[in-house]
Amino acid sequence: MFEWVNQYFNFTILENKPSQIASFLALMLFAFLFKGILSSLIIRLVSRIFVRKTDENMVSSFLLYTQKYLKRFLVFLFFYAAFKELDFPKSWDLKPSGEFGLKMILNKGYQIFLVILFASLVLRIISFWGNYFREKAKYTESKMDDHLIPYLKEIAKVLAIIAIVLFTLSNILNFNVNTIIAGLGIGGLAVALAGKETLENLFASFTIFLDKPFITGDLVRVENITGRVEKVGFRTTRIRTTDRSIVTLPNKTMVDKPVDNLTNRSTWRAFFELDITYQTPTAVLKAIRDDIYDYLHQHPRTDENSQVFFSDFGQNALKLQVYYFVLTNDFFAFMRVKDEINFKIHEIVTQNGGDFAFPTRTIFMKNLDEKSEILEK
Repeated sequence: MFEWVNQYFNFTILENKPSQIASFLALMLFAFLFKGILSSLIIRLVSRIFVRKTDENMVSSFLLYTQKYLKRFLVFLFFYAAFKELDFPKSWDLKPSGEFGLKMILNKGYQIFLVILFASLVLRIISFWGNYFREKAKYTESKMDDHLIPYLKEIAKVLAIIAIVLFTLSNILNFNVNTIIAGLGIGGLAVALAGKETLENLFASFTIFLDKPFITGDLVRVENITGRVEKVGFRTTRIRTTDRSIVTLPNKTMVDKPVDNLTNRSTWRAFFELDITYQTPTAVLKAIRDDIYDYLHQHPRTDENSQVFFSDFGQNALKLQVYYFVLTNDFFAFMRVKDEINFKIHEIVTQNGGDFAFPTRTIFMKNLDEKSEILEK
């Protein structure tokens, strides 16, 4: 019996003792069996540390959003720890992990892949909290937080990536980070020239946030594009047009071009001309003008600046100019009011016995016997 025990403890696989192999298998088994439970416990613990009076629904959403990424990280972390329990056979005569060789390549590869999984987890967490606070911001009166939170989310992602890259270069690849940063000063001019437009758009995004010519959710008009601002990023601004398409404009364009912020306007102006036939009696024309004027001033959605004028004798018609201002900053609400008013104006003209004009031309022809008048319509 003692001989069997001695044989067992002297048994090796690639010069690894049974205790090493057992530790390796135990860590691998633990990773597969308890990755779900362990990831759930970690996520719930983190939620309760950073959020007061934690909403259970929010924790559940956070769990669903990030658990898959945390599972991958934990499994690979245990794999890394498990393989650290094993030794390479001495007969292979491999160089130590501090020198370039198979051990260094595998060790650095493990660490870099672990960092990549960790980075994907961090970016996923930042995305979740960015989306969470953006949804919360929808229920606040101020629109500034709707504008600021997506921008802060992007900044957090960039800072996280920079920190992880610097950590990898310094602690895994053993680069001198100070030397790299100093070297950037030498090559900074070349980089700046190569990415001139990117830098211009980046600085333009800072200008948008400082001057606030518009914020997320505002209805704006830039040149011939009209729509609501959906997102202001580092380089571009996304606008949802009235056609429901997405237009992406460089931030530099949003700063350099005139931007009409339609949300800030308190009214929408309507202006058009009515062409009334020349056969219309003066009394009827006055009645049409006065009835339209009275209706516009009594309408609950128009202001006191509404005006109606007999403005001109046109080539084919008597012209009435109609001005009014609708008390809204919403374009579609304005169009609904305009639709209602247009129907009423049509009714006023017809009820007073007026008639809308259309282009006509009168031609007089003479001959030796008679003069005839032909009316071409």
